[in-house]
Amino acid sequence: MDRVIVYPGQIVADTDTLIAERNTEQAVGQVLGLTMGETGPYASGLAATCSGTDMVVSVAAGQIVAVATTDPTAYGTLGTSSESVMRQYVAPATSFTIAAAASAQTLYISATLSVTDTGATLLRYADVTDETRTLSGVSNDGVSQPTLRAAVATLTISATASDTDIVPVWRVDVPAGAAAITQDMISLNNSNLFYPTIPELAPTNSPVFTGIPQAPTPPSTDSSTRLATTAFVTGWAAGNLLSQQHYTGPAATDGGSTSMTLALSSRCRIAIIELCAGGGGGGGAATAAAATAGLGGGGGGGGYARVIINMSVFGTTVPIVLGCGGRGGQASSGAMSGNNGGNSSMGSFLTLNGGVGGTSILAGGPAILAGAGRGGTFQFTSTSGVDAPVLSNGDGGSSGHATGMSSDYFFGFGGKGGNAPGFAGGDEAGSLGAGNGGSPGCGGSGACAGPNQSYQNGGDGGAGWMIVTQYG
Repeated sequence: MDRVIVYPGQIVADTDTLIAERNTEQAVGQVLGLTMGETGPYASGLAATCSGTDMVVSVAAGQIVAVATTDPTAYGTLGTSSESVMRQYVAPATSFTIAAAASAQTLYISATLSVTDTGATLLRYADVTDETRTLSGVSNDGVSQPTLRAAVATLTISATASDTDIVPVWRVDVPAGAAAITQDMISLNNSNLFYPTIPELAPTNSPVFTGIPQAPTPPSTDSSTRLATTAFVTGWAAGNLLSQQHYTGPAATDGGSTSMTLALSSRCRIAIIELCAGGGGGGGAATAAAATAGLGGGGGGGGYARVIINMSVFGTTVPIVLGCGGRGGQASSGAMSGNNGGNSSMGSFLTLNGGVGGTSILAGGPAILAGAGRGGTFQFTSTSGVDAPVLSNGDGGSSGHATGMSSDYFFGFGGKGGNAPGFAGGDEAGSLGAGNGGSPGCGGSGACAGPNQSYQNGGDGGAGWMIVTQYG
């Protein structure tokens, strides 16, 4: 903001005062432009009300700010100025009486912005020819002069919408035959005109937003205290399902187990974990002589559990061990039973035992049976944040059966492997058939060798497995 400098003893000219007035308006306009924008128009006050008992609409006093030319005409003895300024136009309180009509009508209250030199006053001037007297008017002719350059917003009401040179403010929709104006008939006709005052702005402490507030969308992995947009929440939707993963332990031919630390997502609130031990191998069938048969029973399925973990109580990591499938009996001249499936475990609170391998038999007689392996068992210790709604022993395998070894009508098969939830054990194996492998967590089937047939291997048990489903 520019400021005029004057000195003691200086004769102050009229232009000094006029320049100071012009600078003040430009400074105020710059502040308005910085805070509210440099285009406008925008307003305060001008509330439109009615009593509800008559046809009068009252508009309160207010002001409208709009961009304007500083001085398109001379300002006193100063010349014109084409510089833009954000100018305040004052609107006095105004009332409008609307005529009742048989038909509906829509009326528009608008403001016309103008600058007028007003306040005409007969001014006294010093007489340079005689210092003892003054002049009435600048030419001593008694003519009054304007003393105020006023910026005025004049409110009018019309049945037509405003044009580009007029600022629209209110709209009044009057029903047919209305005898009084009510507040619901009055609506804003310029949604960009009014801004909230500084006290009305949202505070930093417990703000209450209106309209359609927007914010940056955090990454989908964010679990901080940042604001969650609807786009972020949508990513957590679909039943709050975050992910589902499937893991399996080593194959029976590899043996051993797979150990891991299961790390759950930071967004996870509830995890449902299904865990199963390895299935037992099916019994092998030894080489059979005349009037004898080699049979293997099916291996049992591994123990199974469905566990629900509350991450806010339990934590986000848990050690996991997945057992291998049990190797099927590797038959030779001597019968060989199937191997047990490997154990699976979760932390120190849950152990699931692998299915037991099927047995093997080499015998004759009217009929023989090969013993089946039983299903794996479970051990669970109650732990905070962990619920185990399903704890189940594995499904036992089926026995191998054979008849007619001493006749020409031999009939036999190796026992079927035990099942696991969602998976099937190895199918029965007929005469001179090797055992079939089991699906994950299931037992392998036993082998079958009829009279004078060579040995057959039992089916391998399926590896232990885990399915992890995470929910936000």
